[in-house]
Amino acid sequence: MNSGLVYLRPFRLAYVRVTGPYDTSIEAAWTQMFAWLDKNGVSSPTGRGYGLARDNPEQVGPANCRYDACIQVGPMFEDRAQRELGLVTLPAGPYTRSRQAGGYEPIQSMMGGLYSTFEPAPALRLDERRPIVTIYLDDPRRLDARDLRADVCVPVTASKLGKETPVQVAA
Repeated sequence: MNSGLVYLRPFRLAYVRVTGPYDTSIEAAWTQMFAWLDKNGVSSPTGRGYGLARDNPEQVGPANCRYDACIQVGPMFEDRAQRELGLVTLPAGPYTRSRQAGGYEPIQSMMGGLYSTFEPAPALRLDERRPIVTIYLDDPRRLDARDLRADVCVPVTASKLGKETPVQVAA
């Protein structure tokens, strides 16, 4: 399993948002995104997919959790996506990464509890200003479920003696 601290850089994403418990909204959002891709003739692999779990279910309630199924967009694709989908910039910053292999279904069930069960490394804490980002490395339309991989990236910030300290990133 690949794990550790990573820095995600900002870039533009087109998204479909579904509100509700993560165990149902994740699949619903991706179903809508794949339908849009098929409708617009994007049947070849689109590269990585990005899932943004925006809310802590314990704070907003499961029914109010927002999940965005996202794909990266380039300048030529952005105009078409902007007319029918939402556009957002991936929230940059440090994240802890955990590689999940063997299918995407376990991610749906673990996402709801991740905010309350996440235990960061010493000197780090959960940064609830940014969403939990799942980077889907494989296209589920092209591979068997047992071959699918995803990186679950939990946003963190450095803390020292209980005070937030900015994370220094080398250029």
